[in-house]
Amino acid sequence: MTVRPILTFPNNLLRKRAIPVKNIDDEVKGLIKDMRDTLLEASGIGLAANQIGVLKRIVVLNIPDQVEMSVFINPEILHKSGRREVSEGCLSFPGYSGIVNRSVSVTVRHIDEAGGKIKITAEQLLSQALEHEIDHLNGILFIDHLKEHEMLSLSVPDYRPHSHDLNVSVDVTEEGKGSEFNEKLYTKIKVEDLKEALSRAHILKEAE
Repeated sequence: MTVRPILTFPNNLLRKRAIPVKNIDDEVKGLIKDMRDTLLEASGIGLAANQIGVLKRIVVLNIPDQVEMSVFINPEILHKSGRREVSEGCLSFPGYSGIVNRSVSVTVRHIDEAGGKIKITAEQLLSQALEHEIDHLNGILFIDHLKEHEMLSLSVPDYRPHSHDLNVSVDVTEEGKGSEFNEKLYTKIKVEDLKEALSRAHILKEAE
């Protein structure tokens, strides 16, 4: 079992566009195995290869009660349908979550581990996870979908303040306290970096 460190914001590799996989060789198979191990260790739903520092278009998903751990190589969204607001977090933003707009369903074309060409239509959590992880492959982060006046919440006990408006100065220095933090998987996010990014979240996507 090989668990790789998960890159956290603002590592610049998270803003790089991943390149397509040309051949499913031993190197790619080894990367997929490491991604599976890392996702299990992190107890996450999805992981893109660039989150562990590899700029290849590979996504691994582990969605309870919907699919077994699945691999999507060179995934491409062909069609989106509907819009909904959902709460979303990210392994590259440990401890944080926010409200974003996602599609009700997406149709995705990809290659499986055996090299087969697959097309699926996904809904609910699977749809959300695919949009989120394919965003990662394109250098887009979930904070880019936060709109003005929307909130980014810090996952801390309910008895403490945890909401942070993007347009006001708030104290987020309590970040990380009261919750487990796996230092083998993550590096802590600097509060100053996060606040700066959130203050201009509405222009981050256009700036890339």
